[in-house]
Amino acid sequence: MGLEELTMTITAMPPRFLGDRVQLAYVVRDLDAALSYWTDVMKVGPFVVIESAKGNRKIMHRGEETALDFTLAFAYMGETQIEVITPKNDAPSSYKEFLDSGREGLHHVAYWPEDMPGACSHLERHGFKPVTAVLAPDGDRSVVYYDAPSAVGAMVELLPMNAERMAYYSRIQKLSATWDGVTRPVRRFADRAEFLASDEGL
Repeated sequence: MGLEELTMTITAMPPRFLGDRVQLAYVVRDLDAALSYWTDVMKVGPFVVIESAKGNRKIMHRGEETALDFTLAFAYMGETQIEVITPKNDAPSSYKEFLDSGREGLHHVAYWPEDMPGACSHLERHGFKPVTAVLAPDGDRSVVYYDAPSAVGAMVELLPMNAERMAYYSRIQKLSATWDGVTRPVRRFADRAEFLASDEGL
């Protein structure tokens, strides 16, 4: 690689190309036990649980479509989103691989870049290997998971911050910012649509 090409590679993306917010995501076997720990010990909550998170999206894992469905739980610590994940079945996924390896806990760090294609291309040029993609009904990648170089130490997830996601996440963040630490520490919904139709976080 020549100096000119190297310079273009280094400067192709702005310094904060991953965006200004971050998510820490944990994969666990027992969601209820994990949420009890987060709310009782870590004093983070309330958690909004989405019982079936796949929705109408297609999931590709290591090049093959997978029947994975999974439960998600979200809360915030200030500007940092906390996500707790439990797979609902044994379909192939990075979650299953993580649990099958005997691990639980921090699984990935997520970012919401404004330029999703550009951010994905930048990571892939620098050694990040795509593992799983969640495809929207129009075929666009709404989520991408990467195996990261050892300097990062955990998987990295990229997802575009669209208007629907912004509305959804901002309501959860508002719930966390105003939570009294006691009332309804876990709030369950069948899917995102049911949460958005509720008055939680309005």
